[in-house]
This record gives sequence, structure tokens and C-alpha cells, in this order.
Amino acid sequence: MHSVKMTGPEVELFASIVWRLRSAGTGPSVREQVLGDLAQLLRADFAASYIWDSRLNRSLHGTAINIEASRLRDYEQRVHLHDRITPLLRARRRATRVDEVISRRELEQGAHYREFLQPCGMHHGINLFVFDQERDLGDFRVWRGAGQPAFGQREVCLLDALNPYLQQALVLEAGAAPLLTAREQRVAGHVAQGCSDKQIARLMNIGFTTVRTHLKNAMAKTGARNRTELALWRARHGAPPQS
Repeated sequence: MHSVKMTGPEVELFASIVWRLRSAGTGPSVREQVLGDLAQLLRADFAASYIWDSRLNRSLHGTAINIEASRLRDYEQRVHLHDRITPLLRARRRATRVDEVISRRELEQGAHYREFLQPCGMHHGINLFVFDQERDLGDFRVWRGAGQPAFGQREVCLLDALNPYLQQALVLEAGAAPLLTAREQRVAGHVAQGCSDKQIARLMNIGFTTVRTHLKNAMAKTGARNRTELALWRARHGAPPQS
């Protein structure tokens, strides 16, 4: 890593992030575990993290620091359609300041800025998209307010230095799908399709209580707290079920 100015606490914070990435286990996702510390290290005011889905051509599985939940929902449901900068930043495949891919004038003229970035107070941005070859593992979108200086080479170097550790941790997380039985996989798949327990019992020709048992086991193994989280897990880790 090139010479980067860091305070003593920031050096310790960098080391802590690396340690956490190298020892990430169960619990919150890797992105959730490090996002707050990453924002602090980069002296940022706001941060968000998503996983880009190339099939849907949009960002999914968001988590954020200091961004109102209602604003995030609005972005995910509507404003993302006007987001011109995310595809440009993703294409760079390295830490990139927003002003490297779009002029300030062009950015501020867009609906993405007027309806999301500006109301949230986000002015200066830097992003990193993490890949495993051609597979998107996750991204880190970090912003400062208008009263702060723009991101510089310090932040680019720090993100690039963390990139291999982020990649390693996210690869392990993506490949660590818990082993479900064939029936648990099928139940989870039907849940992802929006089926009720009674519908699943009919489709699989098994009893209602058996469906509930498989569902309980699948949720325990995947760490899903509800049907929605199990459906999201199944969408990421498996193919559509066979009836």
C-alpha cells in the first residue's frame, strides 16, 4: 500500500477490519460486520452496501449506515431506475471516486441525485465493487456530506488495500451455503415462490406438520428469521424447485 496518512487509532481500526474479515463466521453478513468501521476509516458520513444482481440489473440485499430506512426503500423500489453511476462504478472493478465517472454538473442534473443523494445529504462519493472473477460479491458505497472535503487518494488506497480481504471473506460467505436435505431445499424453494404451508403440502404430497418440520429445520440451518429471509437465501443459493 502506498504511503497513507492514518492516525494511531485508524491504524488499529484498519487492522481490526482485516482481522474481522479473516475470521468472519456466523452472524451478520460480512458486509454488515465491517460497513460501520469502513465508513469510520474513510472518514465518511454515510455508507451503504449491496450485491449487484446481473440478471435483474439492479442492487439487492442492502444494508446502510446513517441513511434513513424510508430513503433506502425509495431507492430500492423506484430511484434505482434513474441511477446512472452505479453501472459506471461497477465497471471500474476497483475503488473509484464518483467524480471519476461523471461530472458534478451531470450528476446533479439527474433524478438519482435530486431524489436520493441530495435529500440524504450525500455529496462526495467513492465506491468499491468486489468480484470473484465475473461474480458480484458485494459493493461498498461511501459518501461524505457537502461540508466535507472530497475523497482523495488516501481513501482509494485504503479501499484497494482492503479489497483482497473483502474478496476472500465474501467468497467464503457466498460458498458457505448450509447443507439442506432434498426436502428442505424443495420446501425453501416453494417458500421463495410464495407458497403457503398448505400449498407446499399439496405440491409435495406430504403432511402439513411435515412441511412445518422441514421449514423449521431449513430456517435453523440458514439462520433465516422468517419466511422472507429464507426466500432470499434460497434465491441466492439454489435453483427453482421441482414440484
